Amino acid sequence: MRISTAQMQDRGVAAMLERQSELSKTQQQVATGKRILVPSDDVLGSTQILAFNKVIETYKQFQENADAAESRIQQEEAVLTQTIDMLQRIRELAVQGNSTNLGANERALIAVEVREILSGIVAIANSADSNGEYIFAGFNVDTAPVVVTEVPVASGLFTYSYTGDLGQRNVQIGETRFIATGDNGQDVFMNIPVSGGGTQNIFETLEQFALALESNAPTGNVPDDILLAMENLGAFRTQTGARLNAVDSHRALNNEIVLQGQKALSSIEDLDYAEAVSRLNLQLTGLQAAQQSFARIQNLSLFNFL
Repeated sequence: MRISTAQMQDRGVAAMLERQSELSKTQQQVATGKRILVPSDDVLGSTQILAFNKVIETYKQFQENADAAESRIQQEEAVLTQTIDMLQRIRELAVQGNSTNLGANERALIAVEVREILSGIVAIANSADSNGEYIFAGFNVDTAPVVVTEVPVASGLFTYSYTGDLGQRNVQIGETRFIATGDNGQDVFMNIPVSGGGTQNIFETLEQFALALESNAPTGNVPDDILLAMENLGAFRTQTGARLNAVDSHRALNNEIVLQGQKALSSIEDLDYAEAVSRLNLQLTGLQAAQQSFARIQNLSLFNFL
């Protein structure tokens, strides 16, 4: 089979282009640190990479959800703690107000402090998170849950109503794990047992206490009612602590899943630099040899031997 000069040149060019293509691919691999540049490089590996990336992104989202849930739960825990501290002060004032050594003026002064604390607890019950959503409103997060209304026929007398709902918001922090991020104000502040039986909201308990002090007619059941309210809030605070522990525990699990996914992903797509650099040098040598051969062959013809 006779090969013409043009055929030899075409083959030489093709060989150089092939060596250049191989070298360019290796250079891209070294530059990116990735073994698979396009799906055709490794179809099975590319499919596995997509699957692992999906898992990693999903669990990173769970981690973001866990962070948001933790922040909201911590805020509720802080609010409950502050309320309990304020009720403890109210209980001290109730004991003091029941003393037979006090007169009307002294009890009126205590009533002033009670009303200040009452206003503070109302404000706490209407606390909003960093997104402006009310913590104790259930699902009705855009409306302040506790509304104070003055009774028209009795100047200075106020009623307290709950305008939220009974919903409890949950956030997904794992594949099958959801965590409650709050409690509705009806359960926390409104349905509180009282010593005489039944339930009453904490605001009306404090309102009636202030009115009794202002009338110089304190009632002996107030300290017990306040203690029951503190126990009710304490139970919810315990729940927030349990939720925070659950978030921490599941965050550690999510981190482990993300870490294992990243390791598996690395084993599939990451480049073996030592092998790649060695291959790069061999390909560079091959390209140089192809170029030199082409330079010598393209000058050959029968006329060189005449």
